[in-house]
This record gives sequence, C-alpha cells and structure tokens, in this order.
Amino acid sequence: MRDVAAKAACLLWAALAFGGSIEPAKAAPAAAALAAAAPATAAAWAAVSAATAPPSGSQPVIIDTDIGDDIDDAFALAVALQDPRLDVIGITTAWGDTRSRTLLVRRLLSTLGRQNVPVAEGPSTPNKTPFTQKKWASGATDTTPAPDAIEFIQEQVRKRPGEITLIALAPLSNIEALQRRDPQAIRKLRQVVMMGGSIYAGYNQGGAIPVAQPHPEYNVVCAPGGLRVLLESGVAVKMFPLDSTQIKFDEVRRDRLFAYGSPASDALALLYHQWRLYNSWGQLTPTLFDVVPVTALLQPSTCPVTIMRIAVDEHGYTRPVAGAPNVAACLTVDENATQRMIMDTLAPEPPGPSR
Repeated sequence: MRDVAAKAACLLWAALAFGGSIEPAKAAPAAAALAAAAPATAAAWAAVSAATAPPSGSQPVIIDTDIGDDIDDAFALAVALQDPRLDVIGITTAWGDTRSRTLLVRRLLSTLGRQNVPVAEGPSTPNKTPFTQKKWASGATDTTPAPDAIEFIQEQVRKRPGEITLIALAPLSNIEALQRRDPQAIRKLRQVVMMGGSIYAGYNQGGAIPVAQPHPEYNVVCAPGGLRVLLESGVAVKMFPLDSTQIKFDEVRRDRLFAYGSPASDALALLYHQWRLYNSWGQLTPTLFDVVPVTALLQPSTCPVTIMRIAVDEHGYTRPVAGAPNVAACLTVDENATQRMIMDTLAPEPPGPSR
C-alpha cells in the first residue's frame, strides 16, 4: 500500500507543479441525461456500454505504468502479458524515474519471452517514493534509448482510432503531457481503464481494516491535473478506485505462486522480495491495486461499474457531484473471482487425469 509519507510527498509536488458491466437501473437515466448534455461524450459512453462484454478476439491495449515502486504493477503486467485475450501492443513508463522503469519492463519482457512488445519512456518527474525494485531493473541487458511515450501513443491511436484501450496504472503524467502536445489524441482511444481515486472508501487502516471515508489516492494526488484533463476529454473512462482495488495477496497464495517455477512466477518472486525489503511503508503482504483493472477488463462481471460524475479538487480528492456522468466507477469487487483469475493466469493447476 502507498504510505502516508508518499502521499504527502505527492501533495507537495502537486502544489509546486500544478499551475466492467453497467448496472442496468443506473445506466439508462444516466445515458439519457448525458446525451442531452453532450452528444460527443454520449457517444463515448455508448462505447463503454458496448464494451462491457469481453470481445471475441484479443483487445489491443497500451499499459501505462509506474512499475518499480510498489509491487502491484509487476503483477498487473504479468497477468496482462500472460492472458491471450489482451493484445499488449506497447507499454509506456510514467512518473518518477521513467528510465529505470523502462529497464525494469524490458527485463520483465525478456524474462517472459515477450521482447516483441515495444517499451516507450515517458517524461521523468520528481518522486519521493522509494524505487524498491531498482536492483532488478539494473540487470536489464537492453539499455538502448527508448522511444518517447507520448509520440508512441500518438502514433498508435493515429493508426487505430477508436480501437485501443489505455490501461493507466500510474499517476497520469503521460496523459497530461499528451494533452499538451496533441489534444485530439486522447479522444482517439477506445477507452481509458484506470486505477485511481477514492469515492466512498479510503486506504484500509493497517492494510486490513476498511475505512469508510475517502482519502486522496496516490495516483490522483501525484498528478491531479492529468485526471482533470482525462475527465474533460470526453473519452470513455472506467475508474477503479480504492473502493474496489485493495486486494491482499496473502502468504498462502504467494507460496503457491513463487513455488510454481515459471519465468513469470520466478520474476515476481524476486521482485516481491526486493519490494518487501526496501519499501518504506513496512508492508509484507502486497495489495494488488493495479491488477483489478486488468482482471475486470478481462471479466467485467468481477467489478460492475456505476456511472457517475466525479470532480477532482486541489487536494486530490475525487468526489461524486451532480451533472452529466464522466466516469464508470467500480465500487465493489468480487475478490474471490479476482484472486482465482490471478492464480489461474500466473500459476494454473495442471488438468486432472482424464477418465
């Protein structure tokens, strides 16, 4: 879990730098109100409704990640790369030391035999959160300069307008940079599926006790301008806030995964132990925030969404407000189904003997 000190650091940076399946009962009136308010945005929400069922083919996705600080990004990438229903056409690194993040992703891709996936590097930013997995990143063999992440996203959406889902697992510094450089590019995405925000629930106390009041969530508080830009763009946004993403990956599951013996499980075991040793918030059990948007994209029934309007304030709070909807937010998650998907993807049990 991201600690209070890390959130405070992002608040300071922000102060310096700041200038699923739709629930039917809620979908119809929200869509009608939105259609009256903004036809272009209504079209985007029609796309969200159509996207609630998994398509028959693989979905083209770009994953935007701040891998290397917390451990959940590594799990999310491993699940996405191992599931054939997702066509990962590129990975972009965001926030903080994006060069080291790029090296970490390259090493992970090499370990998984997926060197064909392009890795593009976003602009670096100040970041006080410890890069816990930097030693593993330093073992990357491909240290050549990486393509620019913003240009990469521009090029991909220009080639395939309306087709690509951006899975945003990091502070939205790349979204903000993309808006500055090419305001039309965001609108060419099919949708943005993001981990971020806190609607009705905050960070669990001690990582385990639910807190029934919102907190400034790390990804938003680090780059609130990026979320504002995204919500104003008119592109369809699926938000997975703290309310639904605090999935704990317990010791029993860790032991089974880390003993599995695959390239993915071995890499995650090494990354986990570096994270466990070097994270400054004293966590032993990972919270897999960033995995939930990936599993929900694959199986929307695990995290049904509610259409609402969200406003982002100067402190990074994401509050529900009246008005035309701008997000589809998952507020509850089927944790058992999500955990099964994680294990079935990363450590599938062999089929039983045929009879």
